[in-house]
Amino acid sequence: MATPLLPVTLTCNTDLRFIDLIQVVGAEFLKHLSFTQEDGEQLWLAIQEGIANAMRHGNKLDQSKPVRVTFIPKTDRFEIQISDQGKGIDLDTIPNPNLPENLMKPGGRGVFFMKAVMDEVRLDRSPEGSTLVLIKARKVREAEA
Repeated sequence: MATPLLPVTLTCNTDLRFIDLIQVVGAEFLKHLSFTQEDGEQLWLAIQEGIANAMRHGNKLDQSKPVRVTFIPKTDRFEIQISDQGKGIDLDTIPNPNLPENLMKPGGRGVFFMKAVMDEVRLDRSPEGSTLVLIKARKVREAEA
């Protein structure tokens, strides 16, 4: 039986350059969680989009505000929590960017992509800020069970 992976939390200033550093940790989790390379690449793009949105829209690129990313590996799923100090938005109000009337409008594509890749995408709000929660179910290999 393999040793279970423990959650890891990374906190950094709002600076888009930190996304590459966070990717190193995220990629290690994806390698150990039985996702195919293609699934792993799509998952990372969804996570990267969530982090960039937290920095751009949540913290308004204010480098004094932190972003916290927590990777939570579980037996049946991989959960990623991305927290910022913004007030958040209702994800269901973002228009579908693939509809003809929205094709030329900026924005919304990242959230649309996250919803397409992940099994659950939600935004939890609190007085301290917002937390984007991304969840992807995973198959457990026999060696892990």
